[in-house]
Amino acid sequence: MKRGTPMTWEQLRVGLLVLGVLAIGALALILVGQTGNVFGQRYQLVTLVGSAAGLVPGASVQLAGQAVGQVDRVDLIPVEARPESDEAVALWLDVNVDVRDQIREDSKAQVRTQGLLGDRLIDISPGGPDARILEPGDTLASATPVDYDALIAEGAAAVGDLVEVAGNLSELTRGVLEGQGTLGRLMTDEELYTRLTGIAASMDTLLDTAAEPDGPVMRMLQDDSLYASLKRTMSSLDSTTAGVARGEGTIGRMLADDSLYATLLSTVERTDSLLARVEAGEGSFGQMMEDPGLYEALLKTVVDLGSLLEEVRENPDRYVPDVSVF
Repeated sequence: MKRGTPMTWEQLRVGLLVLGVLAIGALALILVGQTGNVFGQRYQLVTLVGSAAGLVPGASVQLAGQAVGQVDRVDLIPVEARPESDEAVALWLDVNVDVRDQIREDSKAQVRTQGLLGDRLIDISPGGPDARILEPGDTLASATPVDYDALIAEGAAAVGDLVEVAGNLSELTRGVLEGQGTLGRLMTDEELYTRLTGIAASMDTLLDTAAEPDGPVMRMLQDDSLYASLKRTMSSLDSTTAGVARGEGTIGRMLADDSLYATLLSTVERTDSLLARVEAGEGSFGQMMEDPGLYEALLKTVVDLGSLLEEVRENPDRYVPDVSVF
């Protein structure tokens, strides 16, 4: 009997490598199945949404952020079969039976994104202890999904506004650097800089002078008599104010005595009555105000008097009588 060809070391290494890869693949498959509960027993629920929003079969189903199943299929609901709430898509969910106790009538399914720009998935909120546990084939209520497209559009609009603001600031800065406008002239005018430098030097000199111990400012600050004089003045002012508040003196009596108010009120009332009589045409002044004939007569008299005075100035001899003593 012919003996077979003996196995070389290279062939043995290849065989061992293949076996190792197969073992690693099997282990990885088992781990993935345990992590995603791929091989666990499942039951099916359905939830109705207005839009699948990029959700596809095989997408992850999570319960409070934990993976518990997958989306089995995504079906459009016929128009005549749509509910009154106008949901247009039915999502069939395969969920592990291990978490069936957590999904109840008050649970809600929401389409959301894993991260800001990640894959779409279904996230189910756990139900309360008083709600009924959903049976296989039951409908799971859905929550309003976050409209990420609208958020991205708003973000794009905000970015556009920021770009426009940045452009305006750049243009404004360039104008300032070129000396345009009031701020630009202030920033680039060397004469103004020289003047400000001179003013700062003058202020520094003035402060140095004021800080001299023998200077008038320091003498005023260190003079106790000035403080005493100011204190006496404030005391006198406080005493005078207190006297006025007590009704002392002329001002105090004017503020405290009601008779002055009554006198002023009576004067105002009499003045108002007099003006009312004048407006009504009563009395001489009232007739003068209301009678056009009297106004015209007075005007004629004034005109005649003016003519007479003019005549007297021009011909004074005519109005000087001849007086003879002898």
